[in-house]
Amino acid sequence: MWNGLKPYQQNRILTLVNPSDDPLGAAYQIIQSKTAIGSGGLVGKGWGAGTQTQLKFLPVQESDFILSVMGEELGFIAIAVVLFVFGYFSVQILKYSYLSKDRFSSLVMIGCATIFISHVFVNTAMTVGLIPVKGLPFPFISAGGSFLITSYIMLGLVLKLSINYSD
Repeated sequence: MWNGLKPYQQNRILTLVNPSDDPLGAAYQIIQSKTAIGSGGLVGKGWGAGTQTQLKFLPVQESDFILSVMGEELGFIAIAVVLFVFGYFSVQILKYSYLSKDRFSSLVMIGCATIFISHVFVNTAMTVGLIPVKGLPFPFISAGGSFLITSYIMLGLVLKLSINYSD
């Protein structure tokens, strides 16, 4: 199975297992991301005061690693609040889905909640080095055109379809 993978895929897996093997190559993003989050501490260094982000040590900080920027500048508490808000948001979508009168609305809302949950989970996990870097943006926070528009469209669908739930 290993030989069936392309070299960049093998490199991602090796970097996940032992990032110190290639600290200036494939593991650079993960190492810098962990450094940024760790240096932020509980309350962060302050808005615009993060050394990893302001000195551009952390690549792709505006999209894939926006959570690292938040962790360094605003701290762990801000990350916890953002994750709590997205958790509450997703639970509310699933609640409206469960209470929906028609099956189509329910399935669309479950699909939207699944997309939001999976993007938040994958982005958070790759930021802290639990999974290989995938390049999935964080909903509503990461810079990016197409997924941001898609997120707002999904939010609009959820708002429109949640009108038809029964109390």
